[in-house]
Amino acid sequence: MLDSPVLYEVKDRVAYLTLNRPERLNAMSGEMSAALRESWHRFRDDPEAWVAIITGKGDRAFCAGADMKELAARQSGAGAAPPFVAADMDPSLESGFDVFKPVIAAINGHCLGIGLTVALAADFRIAAEHAMFGFPEVKRGVPTIIGAIRTPWVVGQQVALEMLLTGELYDTGYAQRVGLVNRVVPAARLEEEAQALAARLCENGPLAMKVTKEVLVRGQRMPLGEAWRMGEALRAHARMTEDAREGPRAFVEKRRPDFKGR
Repeated sequence: MLDSPVLYEVKDRVAYLTLNRPERLNAMSGEMSAALRESWHRFRDDPEAWVAIITGKGDRAFCAGADMKELAARQSGAGAAPPFVAADMDPSLESGFDVFKPVIAAINGHCLGIGLTVALAADFRIAAEHAMFGFPEVKRGVPTIIGAIRTPWVVGQQVALEMLLTGELYDTGYAQRVGLVNRVVPAARLEEEAQALAARLCENGPLAMKVTKEVLVRGQRMPLGEAWRMGEALRAHARMTEDAREGPRAFVEKRRPDFKGR
């Protein structure tokens, strides 16, 4: 649906997730957060979608943060928390914790607050030159939670603390220096660059990529022995798949493998 707050489409094994509130700089509303959660689940569970690209509609913002009008209206009522930070929130809403397929964020403008948290759920971040980044929540008296968990994993604790506690905005030069983004490109090339990376990833075995990412994500937070045993168990399972037979066979036959995701 074109009026959905998150558009979802799969084409050539790539899922396209588009935050779709350009008139509000794609600010995160309760309705959008619910739609984003559903989109993460669709991507995670769809065997035909191997890679995702997430971006924002328009050329001004990826996501400018929480919808402050909605937040203010809800908080002025009974002090209720907005729906996109509910205590029983599915963590795939904004963190992608349970999504182990590759995700690319094509950051087409302001990427702030919960918007930056969404971008941090991606494995690759490609930014247009005019993009800006930051966690301005503390300037509004609101703490950052998932972003505070995610950010040090990407840029380290010292940079994360500066970003999170000052609430300042940072340009793409800073973002690239500290490792927040993989690359910066002219806005006109952003879509092309994201699609080219997605195409490269789709040449690989999707199950192999999924297992590799899961071991990386889970293994960093496990004792070495446990991480090794988990990885070997997942690899043993992956070796029984059709793709695991196709890869070596294609190598011997000197041809490109025809992976099926099975």
